[in-house]
Amino acid sequence: MAFINPETRRTLNENDRRWPLKLGMRAVATLFAFIAMVLFAATTDISKRNYGGNDWVDGMPLAPVLLALFYDATVLFLSLFRGSGHKIHPGWHVGVDLIIWALAIPALVFSVGDGWFLYWEPVQFEFDGFIPCVGYNTWSHECNPLIYTLGRMEIAANVFLALILIIHFVLFVFACIATHKRRMANKRAATETRNVELQYHRSPEEHMAQQPPAYTPSAERSTKTPPANENPFNDPPHKAAPEEYENPFRDVENPAVKYA
Repeated sequence: MAFINPETRRTLNENDRRWPLKLGMRAVATLFAFIAMVLFAATTDISKRNYGGNDWVDGMPLAPVLLALFYDATVLFLSLFRGSGHKIHPGWHVGVDLIIWALAIPALVFSVGDGWFLYWEPVQFEFDGFIPCVGYNTWSHECNPLIYTLGRMEIAANVFLALILIIHFVLFVFACIATHKRRMANKRAATETRNVELQYHRSPEEHMAQQPPAYTPSAERSTKTPPANENPFNDPPHKAAPEEYENPFRDVENPAVKYA
């Protein structure tokens, strides 16, 4: 997938790590749906022009095939080519993939149960080697080769329809898992928000807005060096000790008193 730009790839990785597998399966399903659509449409048209009537057996599978073709192509376009990794809610995948494989089951049953290949009959020769195209040889390959061509086209189309059914069932399971994870994440976020509101009686945004700012010392003050004669602790200056001890009771006039 070298055609995907880096920004789209990064967004897809953030949304879902399994995006290469899921988008790869949808790309394969798109190709299979296109081939099945051509085969079913051609079989229906040829049957109607040669045998008349309304061949709804081959027309019925066109419903899930066309839905798969349209939806898978839309998902690929939105995910890879529109913007940068457009995220689609997994609930859409749950609903549409469910409809596709649910419609494919009865379409496959009716198409296989009433296909042209069920009319194939081995040819039976007469004694002289002649092949009469009446009775038991009416649906033989030698007498009616067109139904063998239609039968082969139906078999191929039903094989592709069965593959589409399997792919979309797997994608449906993936979508259910993604929806469950998304719902649980939203539930946890709502619980955390509710806990903050109950504890602080305000929303988390208001709680964060009223918090004091974190202490971040400025570069000017953190790099300032106090001068040598400056007291960094702003303590009051101590009084210098006297050089000589002074006696407060010293008698200046009579320096000495002699006692007998």
